[in-house]
Amino acid sequence: MCDDMDVTGDRRKEPRLRCRWPVWFTEGLGKTFYSGRMLDISSEGVAFTCRPEKKFPRLGQEVTTHFNVPRLGSDDASDMTTFTRISHIYRVDRLDEESSRIAVHFDEPLNFKPGKLKAVNLMLGNGPEKQ
Repeated sequence: MCDDMDVTGDRRKEPRLRCRWPVWFTEGLGKTFYSGRMLDISSEGVAFTCRPEKKFPRLGQEVTTHFNVPRLGSDDASDMTTFTRISHIYRVDRLDEESSRIAVHFDEPLNFKPGKLKAVNLMLGNGPEKQ
């Protein structure tokens, strides 16, 4: 499920792909994996919601993020590619008692811009008029 892309008044370098795919993140090797729900993704980072723990995640913290996006060139919406990125948390917004919105910046950007991929946007119902 994806929402319309809203770039009005947006200071971002590139359009983001708004989606509701799962994301997993951890403090590092051997640490607990946590899950979240992606809000949007660009080549440089991802925003997601999650249930915060006592001191995790926190601003400035390094985390490893794992997520899937549709495989480029595939017509099958279930054909996904998995990415793992070392990331740094640059925003933490407490939404309510049980959830926070987290934004991370990838140390190594993706080699494509998810918000500009016509095939992915069309597959998700984000036609040209919504980009």
